[in-house]
Amino acid sequence: MKGVKRLAATLCVAGLGLAGAASKASAASVIYNAQTTGLTNMTHQNAYTWQLEGFNISGYTITSAVLTFNNFYNYASATSDPYNIMWVDLLDTSTHTGNGTIASMTDDTNSGTLGANDVLDGFRFGPQGTNVSVVGTNGLVKQNTSQTYFGSSANPKDGPGAGNANVQGYNAAPGTLGNNGGAFGTTPVTWSITVTNSTVLTALANYIANGNNIALGLDSDCHFGDSSIQFQIYGSQNVTQAAVPEPGTMLLVGSGLFAAYRRRRKLSA
Repeated sequence: MKGVKRLAATLCVAGLGLAGAASKASAASVIYNAQTTGLTNMTHQNAYTWQLEGFNISGYTITSAVLTFNNFYNYASATSDPYNIMWVDLLDTSTHTGNGTIASMTDDTNSGTLGANDVLDGFRFGPQGTNVSVVGTNGLVKQNTSQTYFGSSANPKDGPGAGNANVQGYNAAPGTLGNNGGAFGTTPVTWSITVTNSTVLTALANYIANGNNIALGLDSDCHFGDSSIQFQIYGSQNVTQAAVPEPGTMLLVGSGLFAAYRRRRKLSA
């Protein structure tokens, strides 16, 4: 009987070994948080970059990213400026390094009445082509810098089906339109862009991996103000744990023990 017990212990260990290990993800939580008050005055004529560095998200899977504009408003009424929109692009990096660095430069010199033709995303479209804010060596981003459309405010005057106001590049990635947005007026509101789009989140992870930094490009196609802007990344931690033996493995263990027991009984008879 002692031999059977020793065999049972051996088979149980072997059975657990066959099961291997399994991984699971923990509940999503904030794994990166940044806030700035350096973008409280954004004019229509300028594009802006917000450089972000020093990420520590190793071992996490990004599940969403949220950009929140606190007390966001337009200097003009929605009636007088019905096409206003805020564009946001995710950039691999900007030319102005340093965590939290804000930079800007002119991307539209129109000083007259603004219409639908004046509300193009300066980082993707414009009279100078993609990355209109690239001018010589003093641009906000280098030529051919990887970038992905992150989102924009929601403005039915600019969106699909708006006739002549159907702005190029609007809502380029499904699920990236902000809430509480468009057209903005002089009353401050809090609105956010919550991104769960897999293409955008994959780009975010890749950009972070490439140099441990990213930048957010903001093209303000009106004169906007706010009290602060916050960027948060949510993720779930990858946890590895021992797996419970599969039913098939346990059946094999049980069968082996039963056969050994019968042999033992025969030898004892």
